[in-house]
Amino acid sequence: MDNANIAQTPQAAVDYSVVQLAESSGVHLISEGKSWTGNCPFHADASESLCIDPQTNHWQCDGDCQAGGGAVEWVMKAKGVSRTHAIELLKSEYPVSMSVGEPVQRTTVRELDAPFDAGDDDQTVLARVIGYYHRTLKQSPEALEYLKSRCIDNPEALEHFKLGFSNRTLGYHLPAKNRKEGAALRGHLQRLGIIRSNGHEHFRGSIVVPIINDGVIHQVYGRKIASKLRPDTPQHCTLPEAL
Repeated sequence: MDNANIAQTPQAAVDYSVVQLAESSGVHLISEGKSWTGNCPFHADASESLCIDPQTNHWQCDGDCQAGGGAVEWVMKAKGVSRTHAIELLKSEYPVSMSVGEPVQRTTVRELDAPFDAGDDDQTVLARVIGYYHRTLKQSPEALEYLKSRCIDNPEALEHFKLGFSNRTLGYHLPAKNRKEGAALRGHLQRLGIIRSNGHEHFRGSIVVPIINDGVIHQVYGRKIASKLRPDTPQHCTLPEAL
């Protein structure tokens, strides 16, 4: 893992034990000095090509696949998911596992709990999405730093107004759109304006501010925090329609 990726990876994901991930994948590890070795689960391996250094929390295959990295790279390889999805799995402490030698393809199956159910009404869905964005804000140093630069860093204020951050990970908590449940959940979010017709989150990359009166969410405001945006990208957005 290079320094840039480490800087962008939550500490909880960086610290997740590769030894634990390997053992949960069914790899029998043997101690060799300060390292652990075993059969690499990502290819047919009869020569114990996998080497794990627990001090650096780094793994490397010296066999056919030549793969390596930290905990995030292990999950990416094991589950066939993107870096962002792998980080979300590690943050949720999902039991990432696979059978040794199992062929890996990019997954379309949700492995994170959805923040709402298909039968929930609009206000319940909005409240749970706002709750998800609020939790995401607390785990997003770049968003918290932006708020601090605007003198909006009082913890009580953040909690009271339920400020949040959309970091493009909501979709990882939903089943794929080609599945019945996924189509229903995504359709509900699209109708509310949380997800656009192209599948992207409406507030992606934005601080999210719900407009709440007497416990009812009437509107949601978003403000982009990136310093460099495409010329046609608005800094401010709201839901298409007030609720």
